[in-house]
Amino acid sequence: MSEIRNFDIFFYNDLIVCPDCMKNFKVHKQTYRIKETFMYVLYEYDEFLERLFFQYKEQRDIVLKDVFFNSHQYLSKTFKHYCVCSLCSSDAKRMERGFEPVVDIYATLGVFVHSPFYKKENVKQSSKSRLERAHIKDVLALKEMYPLPKKKKILLVDDVCTTGNTLYAALDLIHPDCIFVIAAHPLWIKANKENIVVKSKGFW
Repeated sequence: MSEIRNFDIFFYNDLIVCPDCMKNFKVHKQTYRIKETFMYVLYEYDEFLERLFFQYKEQRDIVLKDVFFNSHQYLSKTFKHYCVCSLCSSDAKRMERGFEPVVDIYATLGVFVHSPFYKKENVKQSSKSRLERAHIKDVLALKEMYPLPKKKKILLVDDVCTTGNTLYAALDLIHPDCIFVIAAHPLWIKANKENIVVKSKGFW
């Protein structure tokens, strides 16, 4: 299989990703120190993942939620030690899609995913300039009186880190013990190469 033309070919029996398709996932598996917090990045974001996320989120091909952690189910053992808190879509976007993409992806690891954030308005980060994205802190807010387990460390999760501004805003609001993202943009990776932690305990 030399080229991916239709994501229907992702699946064989029991929703297992075929070996040829798995080669398209650019595994990164690096740990960064961001604002004194460890951040774990599973993949490097590229055109392949961009198309995959688009089909999953915007074309509502919800069965694709299973592919992101298909070969990384071992992560579930570590995730279960945390209170997993995801970033969110706006209410308008959630109503349009009919599901919450990030929550559903991480739920495939067999963990309960909390949603303590909300957006004050519908903001599409990809359509904004770098300067406009920096103002996401004025849009993202924490729900009042949202109950979180007190005995577990908090793990903040998201799907894609592009500039990091949304994650940084959430970090300031909830003060998580660590962060995990499915993929990070190459420009973010390049800008943060000095923040890579060579030796760290965690998900890898």
